[in-house]
Amino acid sequence: MELTKNRITTTNLKAAKYVEFTVDDDFNVPDVKGDIDRQIASKGQVTIENIDVMEGKARITGTVSYAILYQTDREGDSFESHDGELPFEETINADELSLGDKVSVQGVLEDLYVTVINSRKYEVRGLVGVKLWACQQITADGAVGIANGSGIECMTEKVSFTNLAASSRDIMKIKEDIEIPANKPNIGRVLWDQVNFSEIESRATDVGVHISGKMDIFVIYKPDDEVAPVQYVSATREFQDTVNCDGIDEDMILDDMITASRGSVSVRANDGGEDRILQVESSLNVDIKVYEDVEADLLKDMFSYSAQVDPVRSRFSYENLLMRNNAKTRVVKKERLKSSQPSILQIVNVTGSVDIDDVRPADDAVVVEGAVKAAVLYVSSDDSRPLCQMEVVAPFSYRVETVPLRTQDSIRITPALNQITAALPGNDEVEIKAIVDMGMTIFTRKEIELIDDMTVAPVDMKKKAVAPGIVGYVVRDGDSIWSIAKQYYSSLDSIRKLNSLEGDDVKAGDRLIVVKCAGKN
Repeated sequence: MELTKNRITTTNLKAAKYVEFTVDDDFNVPDVKGDIDRQIASKGQVTIENIDVMEGKARITGTVSYAILYQTDREGDSFESHDGELPFEETINADELSLGDKVSVQGVLEDLYVTVINSRKYEVRGLVGVKLWACQQITADGAVGIANGSGIECMTEKVSFTNLAASSRDIMKIKEDIEIPANKPNIGRVLWDQVNFSEIESRATDVGVHISGKMDIFVIYKPDDEVAPVQYVSATREFQDTVNCDGIDEDMILDDMITASRGSVSVRANDGGEDRILQVESSLNVDIKVYEDVEADLLKDMFSYSAQVDPVRSRFSYENLLMRNNAKTRVVKKERLKSSQPSILQIVNVTGSVDIDDVRPADDAVVVEGAVKAAVLYVSSDDSRPLCQMEVVAPFSYRVETVPLRTQDSIRITPALNQITAALPGNDEVEIKAIVDMGMTIFTRKEIELIDDMTVAPVDMKKKAVAPGIVGYVVRDGDSIWSIAKQYYSSLDSIRKLNSLEGDDVKAGDRLIVVKCAGKN
């Protein structure tokens, strides 16, 4: 006789780390650009270029790309922009990491500071946050029964596991041509552009992961007519595509992380030869993990009335996906202009980001605290400062209802800004309204005993002989026909037949007839 086994494959969170570091450098304004008179706005983005996993650590390399919009001292050409990159290399220490581990990394630009040193030089300082998750695929062979095991009683239990069905990374490229409105002059030169994504949704399908959403484009350009004023163009385009991911279907659980790469905006001529088309190119980095719930009937215990059968057990730790939830919360904040800021004539654009400051479990819930950081670009009433930007920080606290949690449960939050708008409810007051998506994944740590071997020895005939051949037994709390049969060298079938039991359910106070089975080695 021998054990029959099934291979169990599941995934455990091996390491989770978060580090912050600063990158900074000084930059000179090119000779072809005008002097910096006043900084208006800045933007930045983190790009992770390479992840090198070693024993006990991971080396992350990438860049912080930035751009600044500023007012010059030139007449008739009052706005300019300049961009650049700050490379970085950071080592994240994590004793749990091993060579070859697969990790997911998310880089976030927590803050970007631009300081004008003089009219031809400025300093850029970025605070970068990097989150690292390392998951380990683990396997174990658990017994599910016995081949050629006549006379051996087997008890099984149904155990649920979360299996990582697929894991992949891909890039979803998005290209759009946007023709400027007919009432606007031809494009001379793009001064400033911002490409952002909103309302992103994803779902698992039989052919891959379907992703849809909106791409929001904002452009400031100088017309080809030198006397025409600076122009503003805003547009939104919907997109959808499917990222290939083998081995998944629509019933599986998708846990993805979607981040935008740096976009670019260029100009081309229309069919009439006039520069009126904005060519927008951007991409989404998609980190995909797809899980499935798997059930296995594992051998829990065994005994025989004709032999001494002892299972050999080992402990197996694993993580189960407790819940996957795409929560949304609405954030509203009104803020007045500072006394040093000129009045608002028109809001031309608003962008934002989400920072999560704290995630903590509560009673049957998770409390998430953070803030939406909004940047509102507007045309002012001050001719000497025609374009200005105000920043608004809108804190929020959101309670997400969950199942009961334990301290060892792993909570992973992936925030995203779904929508953001800015309005003028009153004089010199801005109202920010935002919808924040919070992809929440909760894993719970479990441990079971697997039977991976057994020993078989002759039954102790002296001990068996002492046991009564037939007994009238009164069921006590905690008893089962399994424990009763094992105690009196009987069998489950014998107890069921003698007592006309249709199943294995018994309760305290029931009276059973139990007969010792006579079989021996």
